[in-house]
Amino acid sequence: MNTKTQDKKLIITMLSDSPFIPTGFSNQSKLLAKYLREQGHEVHYLANAYNGAVISHAKLQDGTTFDYKIYGEMIHSYFQNQISEHLKKTKSDIFYILLDTFMVFPWFLNIDTSPAKVIFWYPSDGGAGMPKGCENILKKVDVPVAMSEFGQKQVFDYYGIKTEHIPHGIEPKRFYKMPDQQRIELRNRLGLNDKFVIGVVARNQPRKMLDKTLKTMFLLKDKIPNAVLLLHLDPNDPARCMDLNDLISRFNLENRVIFTGMKANEGFDWDKMNEVYNVMDCFFLSTSGEGFGIPIIESMACQVPVVATSYTTTPELVEKNNAGFGIKLAGCEEVPYAEFFNMKSKDYDDKVVNGTTTGGWMVERGIIDCQDAADKIVRLFKDDQLRKVMGVNGRKAVESKYDFEKHVGPAFEKIFYGDNNG
Repeated sequence: MNTKTQDKKLIITMLSDSPFIPTGFSNQSKLLAKYLREQGHEVHYLANAYNGAVISHAKLQDGTTFDYKIYGEMIHSYFQNQISEHLKKTKSDIFYILLDTFMVFPWFLNIDTSPAKVIFWYPSDGGAGMPKGCENILKKVDVPVAMSEFGQKQVFDYYGIKTEHIPHGIEPKRFYKMPDQQRIELRNRLGLNDKFVIGVVARNQPRKMLDKTLKTMFLLKDKIPNAVLLLHLDPNDPARCMDLNDLISRFNLENRVIFTGMKANEGFDWDKMNEVYNVMDCFFLSTSGEGFGIPIIESMACQVPVVATSYTTTPELVEKNNAGFGIKLAGCEEVPYAEFFNMKSKDYDDKVVNGTTTGGWMVERGIIDCQDAADKIVRLFKDDQLRKVMGVNGRKAVESKYDFEKHVGPAFEKIFYGDNNG
């Protein structure tokens, strides 16, 4: 990188979920804004889902501080009527976007983003390519950045689009395995001292396939008599598609499921979230597809082995790092991570067609084999040493690949300065 160029401090406008809500996009954009401010850059944050006046400085109850301007949008979502004027007024060098591509399609194709260099950190959380037509968003921007190896490979295989790859990240100092005695005391306090705790951290929305989570627990309840399912989610989330409490009753799981009490509009602070992961014996995600999977690497940082759907991004996080097990798709053979990366994305999609269903925007969604999920959780239950080994592997992977301050932030800064040629 040219030292003279690097010395120039940048004006950066960010468009993402509001930093005031507990979403993955918000999480990553807050971490990036924090990193950029520490490097001396000027940050303007266009906060979707925030409808108030411009804030120049804010502090949350948990101590999180925002020392940059946060803008609200009252009329159109995603600031579509303000972007051009804002970028010119602020003379932004960089316009960074972290949203789903379909959120800005098709109107963004006609937006004037000069004079800024546009960086889109995009997810892909399903098969058969991007949401229909949304590959054109990646063609418009200056630098598309895949948050997963899966998403990078997919858009190249389907559309011939070359992209950068920067994974999501966390702060390992905030997520870590607590000393054994502390964990024992915490579990005792919560009445979990003699339980095998299967933990879930997820938004209560259709893509997470939480009915499959409860159906897997139904298959497990006699195989692991002391198993409990710890759900860190809001059963009344506005995005829900089913009544979880009704399903819990249907499968006679009333005494086997615990909610942490989190609300969709207000997540737990860092310390409480670390405690949530530390009471788990394993982490379970029955998702139909992930753009990345932040709770997966948070649990890995806490040395909790993971059992998650072997589809989209989760194999590169879990299976590649030997940090847990992938769950095969219903009616399909297991496809090892290495095998997937040796075949074209279309060939892979055809291979697992029996285990997918077509969702919104013509994207394919994976459906787990609940029996396979149950069997793999039982393997972890029966093998304490395996849980420990996979837990250690997960922590090592987080420290070497997903540390935001050491890896993610610097990678973005290089791209902002134009140093993205390998």
